[in-house]
Amino acid sequence: MDIFINTTQSKYKIYLDCIALKNLNEFIASKKEYKNIIVITDSNVDHFIGNSFNLKNYKLYKYVIEAGEKSKNIETYYKIIRYLTSIKVDRHDLIIALGGGVVGDLAGFVASTYMRGVDYIQIPTSLLAMVDSSIGSKTAINTEDGKNLIGSFYNPRAVFIDFAYLKTLPQKEFLNGLSETIKASIIKDRKLFELIIESDLNNEEIIKKIVKRSIEIKKEIVERDLKETKERQLLNFGHTIGHALEKLSDYTLPHGYGVAIGMAMITRGYYRMGKTDEKTYKRVEEILRKNHLPTHGSYSTEDLYSEILKDKKSNGNKINIIYPKLIGDCRIDTVDKSNLLKLLKHCL
Repeated sequence: MDIFINTTQSKYKIYLDCIALKNLNEFIASKKEYKNIIVITDSNVDHFIGNSFNLKNYKLYKYVIEAGEKSKNIETYYKIIRYLTSIKVDRHDLIIALGGGVVGDLAGFVASTYMRGVDYIQIPTSLLAMVDSSIGSKTAINTEDGKNLIGSFYNPRAVFIDFAYLKTLPQKEFLNGLSETIKASIIKDRKLFELIIESDLNNEEIIKKIVKRSIEIKKEIVERDLKETKERQLLNFGHTIGHALEKLSDYTLPHGYGVAIGMAMITRGYYRMGKTDEKTYKRVEEILRKNHLPTHGSYSTEDLYSEILKDKKSNGNKINIIYPKLIGDCRIDTVDKSNLLKLLKHCL
């Protein structure tokens, strides 16, 4: 079930449905250049699996951050850089990102910038990280002004997806990741949408199928457009509003929940403007509600407007908004910022 990602930057392998630590050992053993290995993880993941590593012939270090989006900042980044310097990490060493999206984004950005680039590996432990943040080469940290405003495109050497880690997730965190699989289905695959909405999501084999197809969708898009100049923008469906909601909540709103609200709001708005049909609008609402994901935010259009103006997807006085024409068929709408507030009012 392995998947290869082949971008203009480099090629790497996703070991899908593997035993992560076993495959990791085999992978590292085949690479004789590494001397030191540094695991970056968070306090939640460390509690469950942080002491499971048994890597022979390497000096192993571990850096644990506080769990949560608030750790994905310049201060934590700099502390890790200072730590790597203190233990004399160089370009011949390896960083392992062990955790969810926050750990993967942060550790990836550290790897991409320390000494202008150190090898790293992604071991995603959350559903959200498995289907989204560990795939596609994006790394980033947040600032006071917005989410992921400092970042880079930097490929890992490999990604190891071990479904056993999903058993450690609370239900809310599982649903947080499910939101990204729903997004993938709405933008590109009606059959995946039907699988999610009709299936028993307690069935492990069903989850494996959903994860695999979600990764394949992202792979297909990223390979054609790594730097998000055209088609990759479709992957931002729900994210423009979602990121604004996360920031307004001071990151107490989980990413997937923000994306769910964003998808619902954009679909609602474009339905009211006559660009999305009623059936599509109702199906998007149905799949989110069936899976206990929110469809409405609690902030004003003015607050959302203010945050969205800082979005990375801005281009001068315009911004690209992704909306569903049909299930499996999303479109890019270039909107004048002068009309954005009016658009947002349709979305409430």
